[in-house]
Amino acid sequence: MSREGLLTIGVEEEYQIIDSSGELHSHIDTLLTKAEAKLGDKVKREMMQSVVEVGTSICENVDEAREQLADMRGTLAGLLGPEEMRIACAGTHPFSRWQEQQITDHERYKMLEEELQDVVRTLVIFGLHVHVAVPDRERRIEVLNEARYFLPHLLALSTSSPFWMGRNTGLKSYRSVIWSNFPRTGIPPDLSSYDEYENYVELLVKTHSIDNGKKIWWDLRAHPSFPTIEFRVCDMPTRLEETVCLAALMQAICAKLLQLRSRNLGFRKYMPALIAENKWRAIRHGIDGSLIDFGKQAEVPMRDLALELVEFVDDVVDDLGSRKAVEYVHTILKGGTSADRQLSVFKQTGDTRAVAEQLARETLEGVSTGSPAQSKTQTG
Repeated sequence: MSREGLLTIGVEEEYQIIDSSGELHSHIDTLLTKAEAKLGDKVKREMMQSVVEVGTSICENVDEAREQLADMRGTLAGLLGPEEMRIACAGTHPFSRWQEQQITDHERYKMLEEELQDVVRTLVIFGLHVHVAVPDRERRIEVLNEARYFLPHLLALSTSSPFWMGRNTGLKSYRSVIWSNFPRTGIPPDLSSYDEYENYVELLVKTHSIDNGKKIWWDLRAHPSFPTIEFRVCDMPTRLEETVCLAALMQAICAKLLQLRSRNLGFRKYMPALIAENKWRAIRHGIDGSLIDFGKQAEVPMRDLALELVEFVDDVVDDLGSRKAVEYVHTILKGGTSADRQLSVFKQTGDTRAVAEQLARETLEGVSTGSPAQSKTQTG
């Protein structure tokens, strides 16, 4: 919580490292050696050596987050450029194969591979994680229980993974399918209190199921180390403004739910199984499908529900300074998500390499890299 009661946020993005042909390239060690001097601990390794993760510091508003994320995208692109490599953002790579990826040489990842075997080895996926600060432990659980309802909406708006190993999967978020193979994922259960959540984690640690709470990988979780709610449901958006929009929506949802509670008004909780029905619809169709309106007990076009979500948070976005970011939803609805744009390129070209090139271009839209050659590609 920042001054004047505004909710602070932190944003984590996972980028693909690709070479001049568009293939994923195991290059994280070399990149980190150069990047840490400029970005410090904001840049990190991930499971695969072809992935680089970045994270903002604690931001008081989405404009701060945008500035940091733009700097990180630009810095990494500038460092990779002389080696004829690039970053690209999407939930999956259009054609690279998981069998050819190298797992990062780190004790944690080796332990995960030993525990989870091929479930880990196939994890060539990329996500967006957004932390929203809710310092009060009980409030954190209450907001988590209610915010679950919006997870399918957020996923639909973020969809960016229609391809898997060169195949058009027919889904808008195939990343969600791969991630669902992991244990302790999906829509979180209804939690009666923070103590219940803590007891659950402690039981799993005591029985050697996990070694710490970070291995609770729900789509939305109370973070085990920070006083935050962490949204983990989204594919990695391609355009920077898509990330900023989604982060703004998550922050605004939490602010709205807290506002309702302060007025002794609750937001109805729904069964995780019902929310999971909507999540599947988001995975399959993205913004082009319909979700279930549980109150009406009817299907409603996702595009209409996206507009309802913007309206739902309308009275908190000005205080948060995020109206412009939230209203980018209209741009997504008009031009489609990254998944829609990828499929459009594939339909025109029949070539997943053309899709990779588009992803690399869109990743740097509105981002300055300091490299004249790359600056042309970001605006071309």
